[in-house]
Amino acid sequence: MIARFRKQTHHGTDTQALRRGSAVVEFAVVAPVFFLLLYAGIEFATLSTIRATSHNAAYEGARRLVIPGADPALGIAEAKRIMAIIGVDNLTVTVTPNVITNNTREVMVNIFIPYDDNAVFVPMFTGGLTINSSTTLTTERYDGIVAGP
Repeated sequence: MIARFRKQTHHGTDTQALRRGSAVVEFAVVAPVFFLLLYAGIEFATLSTIRATSHNAAYEGARRLVIPGADPALGIAEAKRIMAIIGVDNLTVTVTPNVITNNTREVMVNIFIPYDDNAVFVPMFTGGLTINSSTTLTTERYDGIVAGP
């Protein structure tokens, strides 16, 4: 009966110490995989956020330019303003055509973002990637005809 309450030993070693040693080994095996998955999740979430925001910025920039006579600098400034909200400062925004007149039928805004320069961490999985977003909208044409009574 007394033997039941004695500490179990394995060749003179405490079983609790053996368990601590196996926990360290398990952590050494699992930790790199866990941190790799965590890092990948953060990287792809950042990439997804930048990509979705760039689509919205291209659309909003194009919306500023659908009025005949609009200044392309307004669309570029709007796209850059929206991208700056999420911390993306290194980007190129282009507008086609350069001059918007009454005869302009469509306006296109393109955004090019080098992901390496705008990532939270140094990219491990998406290095060298460039995010391209483009929106084309039909302009409001003024033909000199005024609707209404």
